[in-house]
Amino acid sequence: MTASPEEAPTFRYPDSSVFYRDLERTYQIAKRAAGAWIEADDGRRWLDACGGALTISVGHGRPEVVRAAAGQLENVAYVHGAQFTTAAMEEAATLLVGSLSPAYRDAKVYLTPGGAEAVETAIKLARAHALATGHPERHRIVSQWPGYHGNTLGALAVSGRDSLRAPYLPLLAEMPLVAAPWCPRCPLGLRYPECEVACASEVDRAVERADGTAAAVLVEPVLGASAGGFAPPDDYLRSVRRATAEAGVLLIADEVLTGCGRTGRFLASEYAGVDADIVVLGKGLTSGFLPGGAVVVRPEVVDAVAPDFRHGFTFSHHPVVAAVVREVLRVIRDERLVARAASLEAEFRTALEPLGGNPAVEGWWVRGLLAGIALHPEGAGGRSARQFAASAWERGLLVYPVGGPEGQGDLVVLAPPLTIHRDDLAEIGRRLLSAFA
Repeated sequence: MTASPEEAPTFRYPDSSVFYRDLERTYQIAKRAAGAWIEADDGRRWLDACGGALTISVGHGRPEVVRAAAGQLENVAYVHGAQFTTAAMEEAATLLVGSLSPAYRDAKVYLTPGGAEAVETAIKLARAHALATGHPERHRIVSQWPGYHGNTLGALAVSGRDSLRAPYLPLLAEMPLVAAPWCPRCPLGLRYPECEVACASEVDRAVERADGTAAAVLVEPVLGASAGGFAPPDDYLRSVRRATAEAGVLLIADEVLTGCGRTGRFLASEYAGVDADIVVLGKGLTSGFLPGGAVVVRPEVVDAVAPDFRHGFTFSHHPVVAAVVREVLRVIRDERLVARAASLEAEFRTALEPLGGNPAVEGWWVRGLLAGIALHPEGAGGRSARQFAASAWERGLLVYPVGGPEGQGDLVVLAPPLTIHRDDLAEIGRRLLSAFA
């Protein structure tokens, strides 16, 4: 979760009725945003190096996306997805499927109100598929620690983030969690490549231990915020794909954070050449213009569950969200933003290289326009991610702080818009260094 500093200017409406994300701090009022910059009502400006919650893909304030949403609002603002479809929904789905590998050529797209709802949909699809294929005993989802898939109860049940799960454990279904391929701080205490990707074998063993009750394996092809956006070895995902195929269970790829070009490929799983059975998208899919997510489902799964998939949301398949998705995907395609993210990786890496000499930094990594910085734990000559975010804020830089998994220190994640100017990438590096002062 993002956290802005306690030093932020005093909020002007002390009697506000807003239930803020953090009720113990004050908030600056954002007045306008464009490109990679956000301006407050007092004229101060921040370079958005994290896209809010790692969300902005095509940049803030894109007028064509605003026009697409406004046009849809004027024509059909809302219809229930069980009653009508719309041109926006049809075109968005076609564009999305066309952005993927040929393996998804006949896939179907289920539009959701957000990324967590997309994960919930994927979990239910896995269960529905088990029932439809004659395996009613299959109901468990094997997932990773550390890992994060959303704050709804189903998504939290498959998330490897103890601090977020702890208050709600009595409400959560028990699901198998296995070590994630987090090489910088390997949960198994091993080192790659000598480990021979032992964490992938953990997935195989977890499916075996489930004794026929596993319905799917859920992975982040490039790890999310809980592990600082680290890109694991490609052979990890390939090994997991083999294990799921041999066990006859589904593979779900959570690409809410990493999809839509963030890592320099439209899907991060493309690096390993793996096509999951179900792909979950969000964040960059709408670039923050509206809440929205999507589930892309391979045809063999759709065909199995189609007769009786009991699931839906009031705001699934929403016409205005679909119009935004359609326009964001057009921008990504027409401006070649996936290739741009890949081409800017070297410059992003160069901007961050000076961090390697900072004693407060344990390590850092980059994949496309996604970067993670591991800070030394407090008491080891460093500072917390929250404290570092406060320092960056004072220097006009927005970063995404994550309290690392318990006992694992603190992490800072960077995910600037895919449209960011090269000069702004360099400026991110300069302001990061200043924030350590």
